[in-house]
Amino acid sequence: MALAALTTAAACHPSKAAPLLAPGAHGRAVYDLQARLAQLGLFTRSPTGRYATETATALRTFQQQAGLPPTGTFTTADRSALNSRTHKPKHNKLHNGAHQ
Repeated sequence: MALAALTTAAACHPSKAAPLLAPGAHGRAVYDLQARLAQLGLFTRSPTGRYATETATALRTFQQQAGLPPTGTFTTADRSALNSRTHKPKHNKLHNGAHQ
């Protein structure tokens, strides 16, 4: 009985968006994030693969435009919103000679 109540409560209160990337992260996923933000004119440099101040600032701007909490941390909700507004970056544009 308690399990049924817990399951019902969880269904009524969806969990928060799970964080995926935050400042200090690096690698292919950050390249993709930066390239997608660049498609929207929000990230003005070539993707670096390093999640620093400019990435967080660009993401906050996107979050505000999309009606999401402007945290600067990339979450599952942000990914869904960003993916629906952009296309998957091509490999050559994504890496642009930068190192991981």
